[in-house]
Amino acid sequence: MVSLRRFFSAAVRCLGCLCIGMLAEAPIQAQVEDDAPETIFTHRVEGGLSLHTRGMGAHLELGAYRGVGKVNTWSLEVVSMKHPKEVRSFNPVYDQGKSYVFGKVNSAYIARLGWGKRTVSTPKLRNGAVAIGWKYAFGPAVAFTKPVYLEIGYPDIPYRYVLTERYDPSIHGTDDIYGRAGALNGILELRPTPGAFLRVVADFEYSGEREVLRTASVGLQFDAFVTPIEIMAPEFDQNDRLFLTLFVHWSFGRQQFKT
Repeated sequence: MVSLRRFFSAAVRCLGCLCIGMLAEAPIQAQVEDDAPETIFTHRVEGGLSLHTRGMGAHLELGAYRGVGKVNTWSLEVVSMKHPKEVRSFNPVYDQGKSYVFGKVNSAYIARLGWGKRTVSTPKLRNGAVAIGWKYAFGPAVAFTKPVYLEIGYPDIPYRYVLTERYDPSIHGTDDIYGRAGALNGILELRPTPGAFLRVVADFEYSGEREVLRTASVGLQFDAFVTPIEIMAPEFDQNDRLFLTLFVHWSFGRQQFKT
């Protein structure tokens, strides 16, 4: 009888504790439900900086939601592309001249127009958390080469005057080069080379606001072109038509929604 009384007493205490716990949890649960998103996002736009193992650039991406955590994307990216054998050089006498790369006859830039999909694998459960996702993109790419122009001193050191000329390694030696000319020289001589690209990305969206996007991404990118992209003069080094790079993106933007 005593044990039965103790059992009922313990049961009443447990039931009381459970009720108190449920009452205490109710406001918290209500707050979580109030904090839970009541919006359905439809579109997003973000852009930012790109840094990769052979250059840097900028990107812009548009997205349309196609379900929970699924986004169709359209992107535009423009980046510079360096040759792995580039080494900065300076005039041996005149230190006022700008640095240049001996043997580099063209600067290269790649423009990519892509379509892809983004999937959120770990959604953001509350404001201030991090959403983890991955995405891929592919599409056409065009490499543009711009001739390198240098300031050439005449007749010999010590120079009497300096002229801006298109760099020709066969006639311009290290003692002839005063320094690099302005970046706009050769802009009207851009030469395109068509190709395609494929990109695979892991991204981390960490904004503390629902409508605001702040994303850090890391990924691999593969570019292929129909002919080698001439950056260095052929007598200095071989040029590639295939490029595999590791990159990071920092993006900022907003997403639109309907309630």
